[in-house]
Formats: sequence, structure tokens, C-alpha cells
Amino acid sequence: MPETKTKIIDGESFEITWPYAAGHVLNDAEAKALNQVRSENIGNNLRTAVKDAKEKAAAGDTSALAGLRDLVAKYDAEYTFALGGTPARKLDPVEREARNIANEYIKADLAKKGRKISQVPEGLTKEQWEEKLEANREKLMANETILKAARKRVAEKQKIVDGDLEQLELA
Repeated sequence: MPETKTKIIDGESFEITWPYAAGHVLNDAEAKALNQVRSENIGNNLRTAVKDAKEKAAAGDTSALAGLRDLVAKYDAEYTFALGGTPARKLDPVEREARNIANEYIKADLAKKGRKISQVPEGLTKEQWEEKLEANREKLMANETILKAARKRVAEKQKIVDGDLEQLELA
């Protein structure tokens, strides 16, 4: 039986399956999608190094360009997907606000304990800490009280924007 997660769509909670797990055999479309994301991640992660090398070469120092192919090949050979980090998908306004509220709760709870969200607890790696934080965010984001507060904040922001837009003269 696949794992399920709560997904917020336009401020409403739905249970959806997470059909993929370690060991899952990929079909052609899944393999293509993962390879595309991997390719984009490698490009994004090395873009600054390539840009810097090109700028140095334009200024007369071509030594940085010489190592780029090796750098990319090494990074490619060692690259693996990592858990945690910032979500890549775009959140709807209520989901984004619920995430902000969840972060506020987490920060407040840690502050009571004299800690900051950036402090990795002893015995955990940074990745494990990020996974733990993300799991708690997801749990809080699905909480009906937090969703209600998020909906209210989004509605209040929209009311302000709508009122301000009426004052604009952009015909």
C-alpha cells in the first residue's frame, strides 16, 4: 500500500498517494522526468562556477576554463538527489501562507528551547535536520487551525490589494 500525504490545493486538504519508494521500477516517462530534473540540478549547481570561469577567460585568464570539463564530469559522477531543502514546486497562496505559519510555530517552539532553526541538533546531520523540519512543516500545514489562519491571512491580503488597485489609474 503506497504512503499517503496531505496535499493542500487552493486552501483545501486532500490525501494523495506517494507511489514512489526506494526500489521502485521506473517507466520511460518517470525515468525521463528524473533525468531531466537531475540535469537541471547539475546545471543550476554549477552555473556560477562556469560563469566565473568564462569571466576570468574574458579577462585573459584561461586557466579556469581548462578545468571546467573535469569539474562537470566529477560533479555528474558524484551527483545524487538529496532530501530536504526548499520545495521546488510552486505553492498556492494558502499553502504558502500555511507554510509561513508552520515556520513561525517551529521557530517559536525552538526559541522556547533556546535554539534557532539553523542550529542542527547534535547527533543529526544537516540533511536529517532538514528532513525533520520539513516533516514537521508538512504536519503543521495540514492542521485545520493553521489552514483556517492561512485562508484568513490570504483573504485579508487580497482585500488590501483589491482596495489599493481601485485607486490606481492605469487605463
